[in-house]
Amino acid sequence: MAGIMVEAILFDLANTLLYFNDFDARKFFLEGAADTYGYLRQQDLEIPAFKIYALAHMRAFRRRYIWSSVRRRDFDAMDVMVGVLRKLAIDVPARNQHILAWMWYRPVAQRASVEPGTHAMLESFRQRGIKMAIVSNTCAPACCLDRHLEREKLLEFFPTRVYSSHTFYRKPHPEIFRTALEELGVRPQQALFVGDLIRADIKGARRVGMKTVWKPVGPTRKPPRRNRPDHIIRKITDLPSVLTELLFTNNAPQAI
Repeated sequence: MAGIMVEAILFDLANTLLYFNDFDARKFFLEGAADTYGYLRQQDLEIPAFKIYALAHMRAFRRRYIWSSVRRRDFDAMDVMVGVLRKLAIDVPARNQHILAWMWYRPVAQRASVEPGTHAMLESFRQRGIKMAIVSNTCAPACCLDRHLEREKLLEFFPTRVYSSHTFYRKPHPEIFRTALEELGVRPQQALFVGDLIRADIKGARRVGMKTVWKPVGPTRKPPRRNRPDHIIRKITDLPSVLTELLFTNNAPQAI
């Protein structure tokens, strides 16, 4: 059967383009709390004891996380932070709120890495005229994610970035995929989605008519019978082989 020409590749972010090593949410939270608390003290602001400050943020975040899980709609952690500061009567100018947001996110960014060869691969896609986008489920503010991507020298490849913290739609909801496709100006049938989660990434992309590439975390597992991906790769840099294969065949999923 004749193959297809891929016009666009959409990527998940965590554990697809970026790998977060030794992820410990509680540890990262406490580091972020300590960093932001120290910054606020340097601004000569009236702030409560650290325990009260940290606990207020933790409780507010948990409430929004539970609400998000029930409603299946995401939230922006920066909104939570601003709400807590207001509740604690800590007056932080709007221009400094992005600084605080980055301090909360920075412990995560410091543990991230990019697979060797990723930049060269993305540059080759760009030279071939393939459009690229990021579609990510995240509560992290867009300003923090963009800053992180810039630090990793990835931002330039992705003029289109759709974060659930901004759209509030979460994968596998079709709207978050459609938003990215519309910004790219590409039909689903000419696009490929790459991600590590079967339900969020593979199921969601298939529902809107995209071809899918599954990159499982850890040892490669057998694909599930339901929401079966079109292709499986072990490394993100195996992706060019998938594009070559798609030009010549439309066969069943194959592991690279």
